[in-house]
Amino acid sequence: MLDISVRPNVADVARELSTLAYKQVPFATARTVTSLAKLAADAEKRAMPQVFDSPTPFTVNSVAVQSAKKAMPVARVYIRDIAAQYLAPYEYGGTQFLGRKPGDLVPVNAAANQYGNLPRNAIRRYMGRSDVFLGTVKTKRGDTYGLWQRPTVQSAKGAKRAKGAKLANTTGRMKLLVAFHDPVETKQRLNFGDHALAIVSANFDQVFSAEMDRALATAR
Repeated sequence: MLDISVRPNVADVARELSTLAYKQVPFATARTVTSLAKLAADAEKRAMPQVFDSPTPFTVNSVAVQSAKKAMPVARVYIRDIAAQYLAPYEYGGTQFLGRKPGDLVPVNAAANQYGNLPRNAIRRYMGRSDVFLGTVKTKRGDTYGLWQRPTVQSAKGAKRAKGAKLANTTGRMKLLVAFHDPVETKQRLNFGDHALAIVSANFDQVFSAEMDRALATAR
């Protein structure tokens, strides 16, 4: 966890304020750190495509903000629990987190969604076919574990008339539908902390000034 404090910045400004303005500092500070946290969260979301090819909305929107309060002027930018498990190695290093999956599922000859991933329950649907199996096949590149489709024994013309023929393997050889890769050590980094620190440093003066003006305008 990275803590970024704006207390010294606030203290410097507060020394030059009038009595009325000084009373509004806690309110303006809470709003400032919340605004900065939201800016940092947006920056993290925009940076994700630099690490992941077409990250899913679930992954991008896992970046969340906990707002600050007047009595506790601390805002928090965090990753929601489920995504935090598989994103952590890309921040701190380590091996890919695959959860319960038997491997990193890579579509080869299987239809993928717009994010390059297998649609939900795709493996289950493929396994429901009599010509598909999960196992290891010897190839020119060595033993390959994955979801394989046996070649159809019918002719291509006959296969077109057969039930499920649209997905029939008429190549005459085994077809790898989905490759199962072992988890690997992550190399790319999200650098969440660096992004947040840069955002706070670049925007504090402007945001705090705007929030102080707002606080004074509503002061009673």
